[in-house]
Amino acid sequence: MTDNILISHAPASGEEIWRGSYGDVEAAVSAARRAWAPWAARPLTDRIAVLRTFSNLVRREGEEFAELIAREMGKPLWEARTEVDAVVNKIDIAVQAYAERTGKKKLDAGLNASAALRHKPHGVMAVISPYNFPAHIPNGHIVPALIAGNAVVFKPSEKTPAVGEALVSAFHRAGVPEDVIQLLVGGPEEGKALVAHPGIDGVLFTGSAQVGIAINRKLAANPGKIVALEMGGNNPIVVTDTPRLADAAALIAQSAFTTAGQRCTAARRLIVLDSIYDALMAELVPLTR
Repeated sequence: MTDNILISHAPASGEEIWRGSYGDVEAAVSAARRAWAPWAARPLTDRIAVLRTFSNLVRREGEEFAELIAREMGKPLWEARTEVDAVVNKIDIAVQAYAERTGKKKLDAGLNASAALRHKPHGVMAVISPYNFPAHIPNGHIVPALIAGNAVVFKPSEKTPAVGEALVSAFHRAGVPEDVIQLLVGGPEEGKALVAHPGIDGVLFTGSAQVGIAINRKLAANPGKIVALEMGGNNPIVVTDTPRLADAAALIAQSAFTTAGQRCTAARRLIVLDSIYDALMAELVPLTR
């Protein structure tokens, strides 16, 4: 980072991948507030059609997306390709989830009365995402928010702004209006300002527990704002008495070291029976070298 300029470098080579100015939180939120009502007023079928166009676009350009993810984040290309697949597949998952949670419902009640359940967009959602899955994780928040008629201000990790820019560009090229989803480049200060902005109706955050707890405290006095926090995990693997120790060792290594362990689902603790400990270590240790 330099004065008001963010620069992204490839972790493998140090080459400069991206540079750009820090975003303007006030301008981004104000534009999103103006844009979300017209987007919400469009028929659901139109919004879904636009997002299916986005899915098809990412599928067509999948190799370019994967190469960018691999270069900027540092994960191997095969893993970056699986991330692109997850971005593409999210549309169908989100459409189905929306259908299951909305629509008309018949309520069985003893009262001689009728009840109506109406769903409406929240408004402008802030999406703040980490660097380990720079396309898949924010996409998992952005797509459902757009389907439901919300606008989005998306702040990617300062480590992966190029992937964030490519993702937002794909939404725009697919037909999502530019002010409906906006890229906010920046670091912690921009993130804090975005969370605190009164024009934000909710925060969808994935990242560290420390930051997530701070967001929760900041918004605790605003119960009308939706807050979704995914703050990692502390995941054990339990190995019981099994003759398939080689398979167990391979799964342990895969869970612990894929993405260099930088994922919320990575194995962090290993619980093993004393009776098989030595035999399991004989299989596992060589895989870690």
